[in-house]
Amino acid sequence: MIKLTAKFIAVLGSASLIAACASTQPSDQSSATSGLPAWVITPGNLVDDGSLVATECVSANAGMSILKAKSIALARGNLAQQIQVNVQAMDDTYRDLTENGGQSGSGSTFSSVTKQVTDQMLSGAIPERVDYIKGPNDTTLFCSMVVMAPEKNRKIFEQIIDRSNRQMSPENEALLYQEFRAKRAADELKNALGG
Repeated sequence: MIKLTAKFIAVLGSASLIAACASTQPSDQSSATSGLPAWVITPGNLVDDGSLVATECVSANAGMSILKAKSIALARGNLAQQIQVNVQAMDDTYRDLTENGGQSGSGSTFSSVTKQVTDQMLSGAIPERVDYIKGPNDTTLFCSMVVMAPEKNRKIFEQIIDRSNRQMSPENEALLYQEFRAKRAADELKNALGG
């Protein structure tokens, strides 16, 4: 009985080891084309729905603290651009609502109040991952992935609505929030970035 139990434990341990070796986390898998890890190439696939994420890399030609600060600043700038494109989509939707629904259009555009709100909120975007990675042509890069959680995005949306002084129904506000998070905004961002 002891031999049978020992064999079972050995087989179970071997199977677990083989399974662990065979499965790598998607964020560490490299792209077949660039060789860069997934957390650099497609960070949006690795975060919760409603989160904003950006990864930026810089050439590893300085000390780590400088590289970290620079890559995080660039990633936060990318987040700010994502927010601006989302808000532009909101402005377009709101314009359609007011033209077609007879709702009051007084107040600031959402885009005009976005920079101030975004600058305040980007401090909530935390570096989720930083690392040196092997880049093209035997270069070394330092990359930072910055994530803004869904609740922070909701707070940005609410502050933009509040500071724009726009009066709207709860239904239209819900519609605008969906537009803020919509695929259309992501598509517009991709086009704005030349993708």
